[in-house]
Amino acid sequence: MDWNIIDVKSKIVGQKGEVLTKTVYRCGFCEQTGHMPSRKLAKCPVCLGDGSVTVTPPAVICAYCNGKGSSPINRDITCIVCRGKGIVSIISKDIEMCPTCKGRGRKSGSELSCLTCKGKGVIPSEQGDEND
Repeated sequence: MDWNIIDVKSKIVGQKGEVLTKTVYRCGFCEQTGHMPSRKLAKCPVCLGDGSVTVTPPAVICAYCNGKGSSPINRDITCIVCRGKGIVSIISKDIEMCPTCKGRGRKSGSELSCLTCKGKGVIPSEQGDEND
């Protein structure tokens, strides 16, 4: 399944599993509105009403919530992997799809995050380790 996420400035960021290098992105939880999805008068708890979030690069779109920032179980709760940002930092730019969850961020047939990739959908590439 391919999906995109929107950046604050350039609009299109990338695709699932693609390494992102910017630091500021739209808030996944409130979709850049600055308000809670279910309570339009309450400030977003993730971006504090700003509509944008800061993430330390390199990063990827959160596979567990598909960049939406909300829990797949309850949309009023922030994602446990990205904490509502929709983007999650990774250790290295050399990554590959998680062999356990196949990039979904969840165990097959479960709503729990994958233990191998911690819900990110990617793991550090073994090829990157050989060059060290």
